[in-house]
Amino acid sequence: MLSQNERRQLEEIERRLRNDDPRLANRLSVDWVVRKRWLVVSAGILGLALFVLGCVCASGTLAIWGFAMAAVGSGLLIKHRTRRRS
Repeated sequence: MLSQNERRQLEEIERRLRNDDPRLANRLSVDWVVRKRWLVVSAGILGLALFVLGCVCASGTLAIWGFAMAAVGSGLLIKHRTRRRS
């Protein structure tokens, strides 16, 4: 957690950035997951499909890679959703 003083300093830096370079501030304010949500969702779905295929074909490597892709995709979506609500 940030202290009140640190929070004010951060808000001042953000305000100066918006005043000095509004285009850069706008690009930085948009989260990567929001801009590439379709990519994250499709990677998660592909990972889930690879996991199921790996289990059906008894391929441990394929199942592990699929599980990892699905876990990363869902983790990014969950992290973004919880950060946005707080």
